[in-house]
Amino acid sequence: MKYLNLTKFYCFLALVSILAVTQSLAFPKQPQASRISSEKMNLFISNVAANGDSIIRSIITREHSDHDISHSPVVSFKINSNSILFLANVQVRDPTDFSVSFITDTITSLKLDSSAVESKQSPLYLSEETKAEKTFQTCFVSGTSSTSIFGLDHIQLTSAVDQLKSNEKNYGFKRFLGLRPSRRYQCMLVTLKSTLPRQDSYQLWHDLLKNLQTTFTNYNFNS
Repeated sequence: MKYLNLTKFYCFLALVSILAVTQSLAFPKQPQASRISSEKMNLFISNVAANGDSIIRSIITREHSDHDISHSPVVSFKINSNSILFLANVQVRDPTDFSVSFITDTITSLKLDSSAVESKQSPLYLSEETKAEKTFQTCFVSGTSSTSIFGLDHIQLTSAVDQLKSNEKNYGFKRFLGLRPSRRYQCMLVTLKSTLPRQDSYQLWHDLLKNLQTTFTNYNFNS
């Protein structure tokens, strides 16, 4: 009788463990975006300044977190006297929500108009132009030089995260054992507002994207 009770007890524990693992795999926890590393931000500032541009950093929006989405504080970089770059790490719970349009529903100050134009080639980004300024926006998934991408919709961004994690040795096995968390669908939202002439603003945007890629490639967003 005692043996049967122990068997039932261990079977119960095994069932609970299997259910817990299944839940963690199928239903990720509430998202919690990581803050942008101060060390990386300082390196980015140095890289931009090395091009002869003045750059000043400040935090303009506090972090936000709810059941579906989380973002770190929005950091602004005033570049010279004519442009402002905004950066924020953003993480979503549901991969189908992993898109710039969903992300900016929460960060409304950076929401672009539905008429914003999508670039036709890599790096992928949106652009919007008014009489007052030009605005550019994308989301950056950081990995190795071959897996880092700039994307806009959930297909592009989730594919980048999935590829990045699939390259990690024994990731699936470690995740099953609870040694790795469920995949975190996180990217860095990048937005530039500039009053420079059109061609100059496009050139600044592309230069900044290159600097971001150089600075944050191989940076672990989940750390």
